[in-house]
Amino acid sequence: MLSRLRWITAVLVVVTGSEVEHGGLSWAKDANSDTGIALQKVLELEDTARLLAVLLDSGRSVINENQVLFDDPAKRENGLTPDAFERQLTDMFRSRSGIDLADLKSTRIPATAKEWLRDLVILSKQVVAEAQPEISRPQVGSKGFIPAVYGARVATRFTKQTGVRMKQTALVPRNPENAPDSSERASLEIFADPNYPRERVISETSVSSRTLRLMFPLYTTRQCLACHGEPKGTLDKTGYPREGLKLGQNAGAISVVIPLSK
Repeated sequence: MLSRLRWITAVLVVVTGSEVEHGGLSWAKDANSDTGIALQKVLELEDTARLLAVLLDSGRSVINENQVLFDDPAKRENGLTPDAFERQLTDMFRSRSGIDLADLKSTRIPATAKEWLRDLVILSKQVVAEAQPEISRPQVGSKGFIPAVYGARVATRFTKQTGVRMKQTALVPRNPENAPDSSERASLEIFADPNYPRERVISETSVSSRTLRLMFPLYTTRQCLACHGEPKGTLDKTGYPREGLKLGQNAGAISVVIPLSK
């Protein structure tokens, strides 16, 4: 409940008043007066964007927790079939959001959120299914199917199918395609402040582009440290220099951009 209140507080700061200054960002004016979109609609889209980000990150976490199994050169069968992945994803998402993906019909969330959550689950399973030969190759250490790769594949498909842009980004991304735009960079710099409240999203409505943008912060877990932790500069199992991150440190964000006409 406390996390949900933090999310609600963030969006209220964004859409009320005129040219509100918050965290160093100048937000768009009241969506109800300048965009022609009702405030309730903006709030629903913000909630939808947050849930999409939580679901994508939940999938990343499932991949992360199975990484040791993937990379065991002695195993041909990794155990993470698409159905097993869906079960773990459902459990993870329920623990983080309180929402049961298997019973979305009775869940009190926007209808559009229900539709897109279902789409995101289907696409996530497709990505895991197509990765089976990749992660089941014998006598190979790192298979390369890591959370960031999973997230990029799923986000690309979801964006193409729905028109809702999802993107993983960071101040210093490993993949140039994940480089932040100016708005994303401003939010990432706020997230990088260790005093910024954990898991508080940043969202804004844009009059010029008629979009709602939400930035969902990501944090390093113990599994993440194998590739992104200390010692900084040494190569990890994928061949990239480690960033020297600490446990719980901000590691980037998921950016979600929804057209206000959706």
